[in-house]
Amino acid sequence: MHSNPRFNLLMNRPPVGLAAVAAIALAVAALAGCGGSPKQEAKPAATAEETVYLQNIQITPGRVEAAQNFLEHTVTTIYGTVTNNGKKTVRQLEISLTFSDIEGKPIEQKSATPLANDDPPLKPGETREFHLSFDQVPVMWNQGAPQMSAARIVLAGK
Repeated sequence: MHSNPRFNLLMNRPPVGLAAVAAIALAVAALAGCGGSPKQEAKPAATAEETVYLQNIQITPGRVEAAQNFLEHTVTTIYGTVTNNGKKTVRQLEISLTFSDIEGKPIEQKSATPLANDDPPLKPGETREFHLSFDQVPVMWNQGAPQMSAARIVLAGK
């Protein structure tokens, strides 16, 4: 026959059926996340009380650091503090960060969660430090602390 042993191995392999090929394609598509956009966890709508309570949350920006991670990508970490100036306990906090260019014009907005469900709640009068890490920041960013504001909260007991 043929003198190439690799060719002989291929010729002696059992045929792969169409059903097997289809099953493999479906498995690969499922693992790759085909079939639509990724599902995002639905957030319950903020109550009127929570929307009004946002004015009691004070965000103070701190320092900004950049460092290389083990994959040699730059990771930017933004530090700050959050203070609960109200009389209720905050369970979750989402903030809005606005990055500006060298002229101070806003160029990109991101959101982050410095206080999540698995963190201890922020009690009335309490101030807590936080840090947020980003692997992608705007190229034209002025490297200063972005403007930060409370965007959404969940009060304890909700």
